[in-house]
Amino acid sequence: MPKISIVIPLYNKELCIRDTINSVISQSFSDYEIIIVDDGSTDNSVSVVENINNIKIKLIKTKNKGVSSARNIGVINALGEYIFFLDADDIILNNCLQDLLNLVIEFPQANIFTANFIIKEPNSMI
Repeated sequence: MPKISIVIPLYNKELCIRDTINSVISQSFSDYEIIIVDDGSTDNSVSVVENINNIKIKLIKTKNKGVSSARNIGVINALGEYIFFLDADDIILNNCLQDLLNLVIEFPQANIFTANFIIKEPNSMI
């Protein structure tokens, strides 16, 4: 199975980055790396990431240049055959990577894949 590089731009998301990372770590597919590009966070986001003990996490610290720059830095440092973009305040369901990889296998002529999403509003029951 091919390796997937998960690129996560990070800027002041200390309250949610742990959940984001945990949603990746709990995937059924395990051949991935997590590249977190800190875009000059001024809160404790970096400390939260540094306190997660997982060899698949690569943390890159940069000066604040915006989310696009952070994503580009992640892509440049990616080792995977496929790139998966994930925001620092989002989570993915347990089979997300496997489901997307199944699409890659089923539709080898395609170059870009996307999936459905659920928006959870504060205080919602979803």
